[in-house]
Amino acid sequence: MRSGVERDARGLERKELLRRCRDAFGLMAFMSERIDDSFLAECPNLRIVACALKGYDNFDVEACTRRKVWLTIIPDLLTAPTAELTIVLMIALGRKMLSGDRLVRSGRFGGWRPILYGQGIDGSTVGILGAGAVGRAIARRLAGFDASLLYTDEVALSPEQEGELRIRQVARG
Repeated sequence: MRSGVERDARGLERKELLRRCRDAFGLMAFMSERIDDSFLAECPNLRIVACALKGYDNFDVEACTRRKVWLTIIPDLLTAPTAELTIVLMIALGRKMLSGDRLVRSGRFGGWRPILYGQGIDGSTVGILGAGAVGRAIARRLAGFDASLLYTDEVALSPEQEGELRIRQVARG
């Protein structure tokens, strides 16, 4: 793709992407694209498909390999943003921020009243489902809170990882 090309959240239609890539040597691809053997056949100069994504289910690795087209991904692309958003949502839900925001914007807020009490993370027990990259990133970000961290995963973390993250494995129940 050439610089300055406008994209919306859906990406380009396949036909339009093909039209723009027919003579390209490189392509920056996103989750909305599907790169397969028929796409590569119509782009004979293509030498690299650089993907701004973590997974590659919609990219034919064998076809790229066969046609000597490099396929790159960013394996850790979304770990930090996902963990950060998880913490933000935990705080927002626990502290009833959306309800409070709606009340204030409605014009019915008459000052402090004992309503919209919530639960913070501090002093809470937080359960994390899965101790993969995202689960561990969430645990690291919770280190600043005085929370008890539990996790469940079929594969246990090492005792060193559990100690570093201050997390304890529990069985699914």
